[in-house]
Amino acid sequence: MKSTLCRSCGSDQLTLIHDFGPQPLAGNFPAVPHAEASVDRYPLDLTQCRVCTLLQVTNVPPIEAVFHDDYRYASSTVPDLVRHFVGYADFLAKRLPPGARILEFGSNDGVLLAQLHALGFTALGVDASDNVAAMGRQRGLDIRTGFMTVDLLDRENLLGQFDLVTCSNVFAHIDDIGATVAAVRAALKPDGLFAIEVHDGELLAREAQFDTIYHEHLTYFTEASLRHFLEHHGFEFVSCDRTPMHGGGLRFVARLSDAAHSYDAPASGLISSDAFGATIERCAADIRKLIAEHGPVQGYGAAGRSQMFINMTNTADCFDRVFDDSPLRRGRYIVGTDIPIVPFTAEDRGGACVILAWNYAGSISRLINGRFGVIATVLPEYREW
Repeated sequence: MKSTLCRSCGSDQLTLIHDFGPQPLAGNFPAVPHAEASVDRYPLDLTQCRVCTLLQVTNVPPIEAVFHDDYRYASSTVPDLVRHFVGYADFLAKRLPPGARILEFGSNDGVLLAQLHALGFTALGVDASDNVAAMGRQRGLDIRTGFMTVDLLDRENLLGQFDLVTCSNVFAHIDDIGATVAAVRAALKPDGLFAIEVHDGELLAREAQFDTIYHEHLTYFTEASLRHFLEHHGFEFVSCDRTPMHGGGLRFVARLSDAAHSYDAPASGLISSDAFGATIERCAADIRKLIAEHGPVQGYGAAGRSQMFINMTNTADCFDRVFDDSPLRRGRYIVGTDIPIVPFTAEDRGGACVILAWNYAGSISRLINGRFGVIATVLPEYREW
């Protein structure tokens, strides 16, 4: 399905920034190599609304292809992400009274919920994928399966129950963000807070982080476009902080408000040129240079961005394998390729290793230091560790 209207302001003034061509789903980790079973590919483009400046993907794959009971992402398997959520829980705690009630949607396996419980809060989660929600329930966490809608809140008797609603890098996955923020309003008590973490769209565009753009990431907010969207939907701005997670993010806090806000366009933020194509070509050249100098390349980190990197740069023939720490992904394959995803062991060594999950490059490089002739990241620029 192709969207022709801006998800934020409803304008039809969408300008194409870059067409990435048909691409597989970043969250698909096949159980067999591509040689044995091909995968579906969907058109992928990045556009920008000329009215509110929101960056967005317009081609939306079937929702059942994205969120299902074979979802292969569990937050608790990523040590850097666990540390991030420890800090995020502390951040939220400073803004809430003791014993406050918190709802997190897109709670995954409950890594943030567990931290909030440890701090004495009553925290409940909602997630669309039952397999990861079940992991949290097995640890005693209250996680309901479903999408964040007013109907779900009504069915579960959760309307008007919460001092704070939060989501972390979840908003990008939602097509109808207006309906979701209406559900957030319905869940909150009067004067309640909405805390949201999103990718930093301005940084993504400036650094041409093409591997972050995929069908499951439908929107990329800047501080200005997110602020105006939330004000338009009945919230008032409280704070915005920048975080290093996922290659650069925004942590935004807003308060439920009855004040009326007009939808004024952000003063600036339109992208004037497309740097994505040149960056894809440069990254492909970097990988092929590593092969020429060091032989077959190993990858580290079978993240969604890693799958998009290999497919967009057309470098599947360059990688022998990709190491990953998640048991949900080991034994699978990089989508659209024959590259196996394997655990990293004490015996693993080689000529060159590219850290594909470059947002975790610091911790990964320390783990594999001394095992390879060259350890490198190629985004947002080429760097050897």
